[in-house]
Amino acid sequence: MVRVRSPQDFWAGILFIGFGCAALWIGRGYAFGTLTKMGPGYLPTALSWALVAIGGVLTARALAVDGPAIERSQVVPQLFILAAIVLFALGIEGLALAVVLVAVTASLASRDMRWSETIALAVGIAALCVLLFVHLLGQPFTVWAF
Repeated sequence: MVRVRSPQDFWAGILFIGFGCAALWIGRGYAFGTLTKMGPGYLPTALSWALVAIGGVLTARALAVDGPAIERSQVVPQLFILAAIVLFALGIEGLALAVVLVAVTASLASRDMRWSETIALAVGIAALCVLLFVHLLGQPFTVWAF
C-alpha cells in the first residue's frame, strides 16, 4: 500500500497535473509548429507539459519525503481578501482611494493587524501607485473620486 507522507505536496502535485492536463486539452486545436517555426500552440503546450512534469515530481516527492499535513481552511480571512478585490474593482475610478480601501480591507484578514502599520502601508502604497501610474507612466487615472 502506498502511503502519502506529505499531503500538501501530494495535493499540490495533483493540482498541477490537473491544470496542465486541462491546458493541454483546451489548447489541443492550436497548431504546434516546429522549433524553428513555432505555431500558436507551441508555448502553451510546452508550459502545460512543464506543469504536468512539476506535478509529477511533487506527487512522487510526497510519497517519499515527510511533510506537513494540510491545515484547515479559514473562511473569514478569505472573505476579507475577496472583499478587498471587489472594493478595488468598484473603486478604481479613484486610484488612491481604491488602493487605500484594498490595503485596509486586506489587512483585516490578519489577526496580527495593527492600525498604525495598516494606515502607514495604505497611504504609502497609494502614494507610490499615484506616483508610478499617474505621474511617471502617464496613465489616465483619476486620483481622487468619490
